[in-house]
Amino acid sequence: MKKKLSADVFFIQCLSFVIIIGISILLYTIFMPVYYEQMKDKQIIQAYHDIEELDLSDLEERDYALFANYESENLSFYIADENMTPVYASVVNEKEEVAIQRNIVKKIGLFSKELEIIRNTGKLVETARYRGIMEQDNKDYYIVIKDITAGWKSITMAEKFYMILFLGLMLPGSIFMAWLWKKRLEPFEHLVQRAEQAASGNFSAKVQEEGRYQEANQLAVCINKMSSQLEEQSFQIEENKMYMMHHNVQQDQRQKRQKEFIANVSHELKTPLAVIASQAEMLVYAKEDQEYYVSSIQEEVAKMADMVSRLLNNSLMEHQMENLIQKTFNMKEVMDYIIVKYEAMVKKKRMHMETFLSEDCNVEGDREYIEQIVNNYMTNALEHTEIGGNIRLTLKRQGESVRVGVYNEGRQIPEEDMDHIWSGFYRNRKEPKYEENGFPHAGLGLYIVQSVVSMHGGNYGVENLSSGVEFWFTLPAADSSLP
Repeated sequence: MKKKLSADVFFIQCLSFVIIIGISILLYTIFMPVYYEQMKDKQIIQAYHDIEELDLSDLEERDYALFANYESENLSFYIADENMTPVYASVVNEKEEVAIQRNIVKKIGLFSKELEIIRNTGKLVETARYRGIMEQDNKDYYIVIKDITAGWKSITMAEKFYMILFLGLMLPGSIFMAWLWKKRLEPFEHLVQRAEQAASGNFSAKVQEEGRYQEANQLAVCINKMSSQLEEQSFQIEENKMYMMHHNVQQDQRQKRQKEFIANVSHELKTPLAVIASQAEMLVYAKEDQEYYVSSIQEEVAKMADMVSRLLNNSLMEHQMENLIQKTFNMKEVMDYIIVKYEAMVKKKRMHMETFLSEDCNVEGDREYIEQIVNNYMTNALEHTEIGGNIRLTLKRQGESVRVGVYNEGRQIPEEDMDHIWSGFYRNRKEPKYEENGFPHAGLGLYIVQSVVSMHGGNYGVENLSSGVEFWFTLPAADSSLP
């Protein structure tokens, strides 16, 4: 039959108190006499040394106070000189001469000059005494110091000893009780741990239902039943959630593609429109080069038409560039083309553009997409460079890679924005919505850069320099011989 916890608690408490009290009485019986004897022996020895400090031939008032203080501690004194003349005697109902006669004269043969305490275990009144001869000024004095057990002081000492003993037992007893209760409460600690696991969503573990206590077993059954029900409900909820996600995933994807498509179209049309606008303005001032600018405008319009067609058929982000056209080409030709295309815009803002382009920089990839990311870097540089500022384009071979860098003089990018500028639609809140050229910033240019470069197996990044910012990307170098 299983025990009840309440009955076990009551039994253990009663048993513990009985054990503590029993041990206390046993230890009191064994050690109290020894403790009392040691205390009295020390007291008698101290009294003897205090008497040595007195002038026994001429006791003063303060000397009698010393004897009275020890007498209050249940000691009695009998002192006589070598002629058996009383010097001091602790007497109440008899004369000093009689007390000296009884305690010294009749037992003169028992005295010696060695300090020795004689224990009288068979007597009820006397427990210990000292008989000795003390020499002062070439004169012998016979001294008897007795301990009398009767009296309130002895009872107080016994009570003090018992109290110290009891308190000394309480500490190890409390430690033992704490350990015992810890062992008894282990089933309930397991129940608490299991309940915490169930609260955190772990319903697989089960609690043992056959333990020591009925209460713990009943609680374990309830917790296991609750965990099973919660596990079943959680599984059902997860199934419903997956069904709803699967049911709505296509609609969500369509909405996402629609938003990305609109933002992508807006961003991609910005660059050719800006080029057309700047070259149209140049037609007014550069009449001798009108044919060149008209041709350039027509070329940009054709590119816009082709770009819109590509965005409609297969947008960059929707299909993750599954239809890349891989060809080997010289990256310097792309850079030369970009320089010519943006020359008008650079002149319009009275900027200074430097170029450092290496010749042998062949890469393999989709030229139109790679040209697009250089366009994004170049547009970004023009937007963030003040009038009269500097732009620098670099192209060089670095081991097995080709590196392209576009530097613009201007404000640096805050460190907290470094990891975010490559995300779609991200913009610094401090950055104005419209730049000086009047075209909105859609927040997708650098996102497109990282997508294109990643699909080509390259790297990309940005560095804050002393007076500006440099955006760069690398592509794996192709064989030097072009097809």
